Amino acid sequence: MGKTSVDVQKEIEFFDSFEADHGEYDVLAEDSYQRILAVLRSRLRPRPGMAVVDLGCGTGAFTRRLSALGLAVTGVDISSRSIERATSQGGGRFVVGNICHCSLSTASFDGAIMSGVLHHVPSSAERVQSLREAFRLLKPGGLFFSYDPNRHSPSMWLYRDPRSPFYSSAGKTANEVLLSRRDLTEEFKEAGFAEIAVQGLSGIAYSYVEGRFARRMLPFYNRIYEPLIRASGFEHILGTFLVATAVKAS
Repeated sequence: MGKTSVDVQKEIEFFDSFEADHGEYDVLAEDSYQRILAVLRSRLRPRPGMAVVDLGCGTGAFTRRLSALGLAVTGVDISSRSIERATSQGGGRFVVGNICHCSLSTASFDGAIMSGVLHHVPSSAERVQSLREAFRLLKPGGLFFSYDPNRHSPSMWLYRDPRSPFYSSAGKTANEVLLSRRDLTEEFKEAGFAEIAVQGLSGIAYSYVEGRFARRMLPFYNRIYEPLIRASGFEHILGTFLVATAVKAS
C-alpha cells in the first residue's frame, strides 16, 4: 500500500484549506448522491428516527442527505473548520473527533456511515481500527455503509494510481489509496462484522475536480464513460466506487 500510517495533520490541513478556498466539500453531482443513497436505502432500509453516525463527515454534504431521510444523524470529523461549516448549515449534530477513537458512547447508534473515508486511511491495520470503532458505536444488529474509490475502476486507476502515466495528485491528500473488494471484505471480517457485501457502483458524475486536464475531461467522463461502465455488465467489478454494507450481529 506504500504508506503505513495516516498523517492526521495532513488530512486536517487539506480539508481546512479546501473549506477556506471553496467552502463546501461537495464534489459529486446530485444524481450521484441519489444513486448512492438508493443502494443505502435498499441495503439498510433506514427508518425515520434511526440514530446514525456519519464518521468522517467533512462539511456535512452526505450528512444532510442522510438527515433528509428522516434519520437522527451525528457527524464526526477531525477538521474543526469543516465541523464549524457543517454546524452552521444544520442537518445533524456535529462533533470534532478522530474516527479511530472518538468520544461517543458505545452501542448508541442504529447505523454507521463512512462516505468516502476509508481510502484516506492508507494502512490496513488502521482501516480495521476505524472499522472496529464503527463496530463499537453500533448497537447489536446495527448496520454499516460506506463508499470509496475502486482500485479496479479503469478511470480511478488511470487518474489516481501512481503507476499510471495519467496519474494526478491534484485534489488528493497524501494519505489516499485505492481499495479493492478483497481489501474491504477481509478488513470488515477482521473488525467483527457479518453479512458483508461489497460491490462496484458506476453512474458516478462529479460536479468538481481539481486539475485543468481533469476538468476538461469531465464532460466526457460524466456523460459517456460512467454510463458506458454502468451499461457494460461489469459494473459490480469496474464501478468507480466500492459500496460496502455490513452488520454487527446481534
